[in-house]
Amino acid sequence: MKVMFRGIAMLCVLQLSFLAGTAHSQERDSVTMGNHKFLYGIHLGYTENMFDFYSTNGGLIASQGGRAHTDGSHSHAAGFRLAVIGEARLGRCFSLRVMPGISYFSACTSRLKSVRAELPLDVKFHPVRMGKLEPYLASGLSYGYDFATLRDDATTIINPLNAHDLRYTCGLGVDWYTRLVRVGVELKAGFDLLPPNTDGSGLSRHAYFHAGPTFSIGINIEA
Repeated sequence: MKVMFRGIAMLCVLQLSFLAGTAHSQERDSVTMGNHKFLYGIHLGYTENMFDFYSTNGGLIASQGGRAHTDGSHSHAAGFRLAVIGEARLGRCFSLRVMPGISYFSACTSRLKSVRAELPLDVKFHPVRMGKLEPYLASGLSYGYDFATLRDDATTIINPLNAHDLRYTCGLGVDWYTRLVRVGVELKAGFDLLPPNTDGSGLSRHAYFHAGPTFSIGINIEA
């Protein structure tokens, strides 16, 4: 009986030693992942966008003096964003991140649909590390191009006033380091810095201005 208990005790000790060694190895791997100077990955996010409507010939409001005007009408459009990520560590507390990607959004009530190319450049501030979790703040600029301006056919209901825009972005998130990858969840907001191009001389349909704010939540996977 004593031999059996000793055998069970030895087996428990061996199992605990194995689990402790595995946990230490995973912790060491996650720390190594956190020390990488460069990380690359993908981003998938959900967005909520707000738009102002403009008109040139009747409809919402009429054009006056060759310029489009708005009566303050708004619409919200939901969408998603797919991007690739490149991030470089700039010391212990800062990182520089670029996330070129494509976003799509639509609003059925206003027949608004758009596909945009976006190039955000962010600075991440991550002063503390709590085990495998690293919270951070992010701020930067994002350049965008709206491909809807390239369409000019009878099926187009409304077009964007601005083909190009520039946004200020800010957000917060948390990164979780695993053995092989880093997984992050991020909340972000964007605000347009450029005024709408309201020259109505070349407009024949209703138009919209993507002023924002734009809110998004997304998941980042990097290695």
